Amino acid sequence: MVDARSRMVLDGSFISRMTRVIRRKVYLLLLVLVLGLMVAPTAPVHAATAKYVILLIGDGQGANQLQTANLYAGETPLYQTWPQHWMTTFPAGGSYDPDQAWSDFHYVTANPTDSAAAATAMYTGVKTANGRVSAAADGTTRLRTLAEQAHQFGLSVGAVTSVYLSHATPGAWLSHNTSRNNGFAIADEALWGHPNTNGTPSDPYHGGGLGPTLPPAEVLLGAGHPHWNGGTFVNAAIRDKLAAENGMPGAFVLVERVAGQADGGARLLAAAEDVAVARLAGLFGGLGGNLDYRLADGSGYNAENPTLAQMTQAALMVLGRDPDGFVLLVEGGAIDWAAGGNNMNALIGEVLDFNQAVQTVVDWVEAPDNASTWENTLVLVTGDHETGYLTAGPELFPQLPLGEVGPRTLALEKAVTTGRRASWEDADNDGVIDVGEAVYWAWNSAGHTNSLVPIYAHGLGAGWLDTYAVDTDPVRGAYLDNTDLYSVMAAVLTHGSLDYHLYLPLIAR
Repeated sequence: MVDARSRMVLDGSFISRMTRVIRRKVYLLLLVLVLGLMVAPTAPVHAATAKYVILLIGDGQGANQLQTANLYAGETPLYQTWPQHWMTTFPAGGSYDPDQAWSDFHYVTANPTDSAAAATAMYTGVKTANGRVSAAADGTTRLRTLAEQAHQFGLSVGAVTSVYLSHATPGAWLSHNTSRNNGFAIADEALWGHPNTNGTPSDPYHGGGLGPTLPPAEVLLGAGHPHWNGGTFVNAAIRDKLAAENGMPGAFVLVERVAGQADGGARLLAAAEDVAVARLAGLFGGLGGNLDYRLADGSGYNAENPTLAQMTQAALMVLGRDPDGFVLLVEGGAIDWAAGGNNMNALIGEVLDFNQAVQTVVDWVEAPDNASTWENTLVLVTGDHETGYLTAGPELFPQLPLGEVGPRTLALEKAVTTGRRASWEDADNDGVIDVGEAVYWAWNSAGHTNSLVPIYAHGLGAGWLDTYAVDTDPVRGAYLDNTDLYSVMAAVLTHGSLDYHLYLPLIAR
């Protein structure tokens, strides 16, 4: 049997590809030499020149997830008018072949990343194995995160999520663990700096820690309240410690969901408005462990919880009191869950909810009473991977535009007898998409894919993404890797202008 490398040599593509790689690295080396002459040798290496770095992740959000929400709402959010790039998401040991992605429909469903590996790559600049939380693929080595770097520069750190606050995406931002399944250890580390604050490594879901992360976060808001299906992510001991320490010097002020009190958002914002509050924890939840799904028409919320936008606003208010600045992660985590369930109604609602959180950030940056401006702030909006393989029809490649998306077609979505869910005109009501029956969209997977995801950037250093987008996809065009996202964020925290450090990861590729 001829292996993959042999096949590439035989068809000539391997030689062609290696020629392109060598040529690109020679060009980049020359560029580095030129830039090295342009950059002043006294440029500060450890000065936090960006006061604010805000990363918003729609978990599971690919291009078509955004398209459906835009079609339903009849408008395009402001952030989607910013310069757009494309990004790979594969884990350690994986790859992305742009030719196969558009010639073999099932290629992108093989060996995709999980959220832990994707988050780790974006926060540390290092690829890791699925399941690792800011830890190397071998599971024994801690990886230095952007949040830790920010703390060393004197900035504050926060995270907001619509799902469990110790889930993979916020977990990798604030902790280190051999497995994303150790939710209690991840929560302990994020909140108090030590993975075994409320348990021992031998206790269930308290293992896998790789040492302390100090100082811990200043703001952590999310779901997972143990009274509302905290599961293996937040237990009663964690909640009770937060409650016992509530408001004590140096401790968190806790705001939590209270049954029968439909003012979760108001109470959270009231706490954030108190100028004496320097650390804020929010513990909320719903029947699924996440905040209850928002649906496309805006229904579905339980007002005992805040919205993602309200949590984002609260985090900005508290973190914004730090005169040195902050880094903030905001995750629309239930986008992934809705897409994995092939539920378009919930998917659209969660994307629209996420869009409101992005606009909350934009409004905060532009507010005249803040120290923030687009000259000292970088905002990045992306997905960690695509979920559900959403396309215009079964086994149609995803660059084709979707059909009508609205209340009428949402009502048509159901399971296809021969596949996954879809929305189509099932004239004979047989559960089969017959020839001539109009199809509006189709889900082709219940899991993650290796598809490119869009990324939008605005503010200080946003243009640096262009520097990394050196590979070309035949449909999407230029693209970069998710590890490059870390390089750009780290660069704006440490450099006032481009220097050769920004290019070292690029040359290494």
